[in-house]
Amino acid sequence: MNSLDVILFVFDEEEHYQKNLNNLGKDSFKKPIRIDSLASFERELNLLDKDTLVHLVVHIFYSDNIVGIQQFISSGIREKYPLLDTRFISDGTTSIINEKISGKEFSSNDKEYIEKRIQKYYSVRPSIESEEVKISKVKDHLKIKNTQSDQDFHDVDYVIITALEQDEMTKVLPLIQTLQTIENSKHLIELGYFKSKPDKKVIYASQINSGMVDAAILATELICLYKPKFLIMTGVMGGKPDDTRIGDVIISKKVFTIDKGKLTEDEFKREIESVSTESSYTVKIDRIKSKIIDFIKEKDEIYNTQVNIHCEPVACVRSVIDREGFFESDVLTVDRKTIGLEMEGYGIARACEIVNDGKTIPLIIKSVMDNTQKKTDGAKKLAAWTSAKVLEYIIMHDVI
Repeated sequence: MNSLDVILFVFDEEEHYQKNLNNLGKDSFKKPIRIDSLASFERELNLLDKDTLVHLVVHIFYSDNIVGIQQFISSGIREKYPLLDTRFISDGTTSIINEKISGKEFSSNDKEYIEKRIQKYYSVRPSIESEEVKISKVKDHLKIKNTQSDQDFHDVDYVIITALEQDEMTKVLPLIQTLQTIENSKHLIELGYFKSKPDKKVIYASQINSGMVDAAILATELICLYKPKFLIMTGVMGGKPDDTRIGDVIISKKVFTIDKGKLTEDEFKREIESVSTESSYTVKIDRIKSKIIDFIKEKDEIYNTQVNIHCEPVACVRSVIDREGFFESDVLTVDRKTIGLEMEGYGIARACEIVNDGKTIPLIIKSVMDNTQKKTDGAKKLAAWTSAKVLEYIIMHDVI
């Protein structure tokens, strides 16, 4: 077989790819194409003629602790496109690479799969020409793809929802490697994995509109489809005046509404709705909060602020509150331990309580952007960032 007839997909990061094109022999193939996820692979594959010959190699990132292999194994490409005779390429010593692989938490099947497929850069072209590797056509993979369900995400334990795309979701996205976009006419829903823990897959989406109704609708849809172990909401909220600072992170132990009730000529009689969000996981977070605070301080190269973490009840309302004294008169009179006020938490927690037999655990991790009076949006980026940093820590250290 002539390698000049073959499109070579290279699973690699941009910097590594550009440095190593010559090692691969870029003029030895019809065209080399860099990919870094299932989504990018499918995007490029669908642009090719159905009779085009294709092959896939994965750069091991030998100098970077074989991160390339870990990312590829987690990408889902191998499972979705089993006809690809993938090879793992490096200029490193094979014995050292095998030693690094043995030190990683791969399954025995994964280790066997990888170890049989390691080769040097200079071997890629000869292995194609000698037909040592099996070269396939685009149409072969499309047949396989069409027999599989795009909704088969039974191994996703984490779902993340934010009320806002700007500021809130944008602070979460750097933690995630996107694998693919899930077809949905209303919400942008994506599948990925946490970069710090490639074995942890996550579904994530932001609401079209803020508020607990939209939160409950989106949460219900995602819980019904994917039945996750955790439904996590990050973002921003108002904090209790005098007891919280901008950027402080609040982990809710309970969420409750304060604006439902009966309005008569003489008074408004509140009907309190409440859901407990306390679990062994919120207790774990509370126990290690000093370590998380140190982590945030270490990562803070922009804001230079000292934050605290609170694990207390949170009130939920349907209006943006900007009134002095409101927290004391309308929130603390319902629950004196309340530390924050926001607009979505009750919808999230209630969906978790009712749907999936109550098996999905809600985690509401929001940060203080104001004290419910004299509001500005200037602190929103800081608050969204500290919220995302708590999520990063608890994923990285297997708290959840």
